[in-house]
Amino acid sequence: MRLPTGLSATLLVFSINGHAAVTCGLTGSPVLDFGTPDPFTGGNITSNATLNWSCTKDSPGQPSFTLCFYVSPDASGNIDPRYLLNGGAQTLPFNVYSDPTYTSVMQPTVDGFPVIVNMPNKGPNTVSGSITLYGSLPGPLPPDIQTGLHQTTMINSQVHIVPGSSANACSSTKTAPDNIYTLTAQMNVPNQCQLTATDLDFGTQATPLAQTDSQSTITVRCTNNTPFTVGLNGGLTGNREMTNGTDLVSYELYQDPARNQLWDNTGNRQSGTGLGTGSAILLNVFGRLPADPLAAPGTYTDTVTVDVSF
Repeated sequence: MRLPTGLSATLLVFSINGHAAVTCGLTGSPVLDFGTPDPFTGGNITSNATLNWSCTKDSPGQPSFTLCFYVSPDASGNIDPRYLLNGGAQTLPFNVYSDPTYTSVMQPTVDGFPVIVNMPNKGPNTVSGSITLYGSLPGPLPPDIQTGLHQTTMINSQVHIVPGSSANACSSTKTAPDNIYTLTAQMNVPNQCQLTATDLDFGTQATPLAQTDSQSTITVRCTNNTPFTVGLNGGLTGNREMTNGTDLVSYELYQDPARNQLWDNTGNRQSGTGLGTGSAILLNVFGRLPADPLAAPGTYTDTVTVDVSF
């Protein structure tokens, strides 16, 4: 997957109350990237984006002003909540906040993020800084969420320059913006599977050892509509043998109750299709110990690796 990259520069020039002309610019292409989260983990998914700015004056003077930053609606016109899109459809709600406690939703034209800028009378002619915008997306992800990139753009997000040094300068609606930028929000939902397995216990048997059957289960959860196959290896010896010191007892694993269809990790694999992050598929493993009149008494064990390909 390729994520958007690039560099953009925006420029605004203004003069405040007869002071030196000041040039301010925003650099970069801010992205609120929620990353590639584990779809099976609950809890909100958070991220942040940095907006870098700088202002330069062209002659001595000490202008003071306020930069007011706003965030536009999403590509579908929503504000609270905004939505990511996948295939043109709204999918995941999220929002952009001005604070790390995720309480103040960034608005398009009112209650902007204020930055007080004081240009020095003497000394450096350039002042720069940055602001951080915070994103939160409620979890867990929906069971039917599609894999792939979910994204939206908040184009024409505004920046206003207001004379004076007051945070209240950003509270009311402004005239035409002095500057605009685009904020992108995105998240990639991966193809992913999760599995668990129970032990295959043949219990306590007498000697001479008679043929003995047992079964266990493998539980598979995959993201929506992800095809998968499950394989079982040959155990620690590679030959499906339980060991007790140097003593061995053979066994075999099957996909069906009649124990006709072997289950290994080559051509004989169980297949399935994921049903979503909230659904699990149960696969039964059918085991068999063949009769072994020479088996010595003891406790026998083996470890089989379960692998899922998707």
